[in-house]
Amino acid sequence: MNSQPKRSGAIRIGLLALLAAPLIAALWVGMYFWVDRSSRELIYQRNAPAKGIDRLDTWAPWMFNPSGWSWLRAEGYRKLGDRARVNRLVDEMAAKGLPSVQASSPLLLLESAAGVPSKVKDNLGPLLVLYKADGGEVLGALVQGFLNQGDHPAASQALRLWSELYDKDPKAAFWQGVYNTVIYDLDSALQSFKRAIELDPQDSRARQELAEVYLEKANFEEARDTFKWLVDNGHDSPEVITGYARSLLNLGFADQASEQLKKLPDITKLPSPELALVCETNLEADMAKEANEQAAILLKRWPDAMPYLQLRARSLAKLGETAESEKYFAKAAESQNRRPQVDQMIERMATEPSNLELRRDMGELMMNYLDPSGGVGYIQIASRTNPFDMKTQELLAAYYEKEGNLQVAENHRRMIRQIQQAILESMEPSPATATQP
Repeated sequence: MNSQPKRSGAIRIGLLALLAAPLIAALWVGMYFWVDRSSRELIYQRNAPAKGIDRLDTWAPWMFNPSGWSWLRAEGYRKLGDRARVNRLVDEMAAKGLPSVQASSPLLLLESAAGVPSKVKDNLGPLLVLYKADGGEVLGALVQGFLNQGDHPAASQALRLWSELYDKDPKAAFWQGVYNTVIYDLDSALQSFKRAIELDPQDSRARQELAEVYLEKANFEEARDTFKWLVDNGHDSPEVITGYARSLLNLGFADQASEQLKKLPDITKLPSPELALVCETNLEADMAKEANEQAAILLKRWPDAMPYLQLRARSLAKLGETAESEKYFAKAAESQNRRPQVDQMIERMATEPSNLELRRDMGELMMNYLDPSGGVGYIQIASRTNPFDMKTQELLAAYYEKEGNLQVAENHRRMIRQIQQAILESMEPSPATATQP
């Protein structure tokens, strides 16, 4: 009696299932492309790789964990500078049979940006085809690598190619600004960063670099306004906050600068130049106790650095500890006595530009006694010209260890091990010479 209604209900359910299956499939495909496209936008356009990785990780189980997203995740970790995860994902993709250039491309770009652009240069054509519309990632890593090597002509050539291949690319304008800053053409750098902002008004990196150039040119009002835009729009990294404070301090607003610096979550981990700025600001705002604590941190890193000794001496003087203050002033004077030796080495460099050991040794002297961040700049130039000098790599590793940047320090330690291995291999006799009597 009831078989007919049951049969009709089963038919309706079957029809609904048939109609729903294509709809579910269409939704699934649409969701897949949305996750892929939005994650790419976060990684490449919005400079938010961590959010892009989180989105991929969240949706991957629902998408049967597509292998294509492993490469995109590796790209996200490349943008974050996480070499360990990039290495692991590259090995996994290579083991699954992904073409070698595609599998290794995130690692190649990471190494290029760190100063080894040769492999990207050799595979430039395939990499540009692989990245397609995001080819600026390849050229950006190439330009950064050439700049880290000190090869300015090669960087300029890569920038010209970039402008020809990708017209009106804001990243090209940004790196042109970085290049102009490196060669100290600050007026051209301003124009390039403004061009990058015109093409991408939300480009926070271009605005930050623009503000730094304004600071370098002593255009403190323009620097303050640019840093304020960054802070007001949620870009409140320690570098932005300290830059904002520096511009305020130079305009005579010590109290406002101090208020900005209070936003820093942990000033003890700031790089020494920024921490010295915090210390100077607190001194100007009559916060001698805090300034004294910060000067002590600086001297723990660089016990003989003249500017930090002076900061400690001034802090102690404001606290009324005259005897201790005079001791630090005397030690600062001893470090200052190294200045004529450094000046002589600078004069020698004008006539001996190819003497890399002279540049390295002068940088070491400055780093330890006069200006740690300025001294390491000379050491970096020597390293880019001769990356196989053991002492240069050791000095750079020591600098970054003291500054708490352990990842960069480990990169230099790894370079030292590679140099040592190459020396050992060169000392081993070849099979041909080993068989000779």
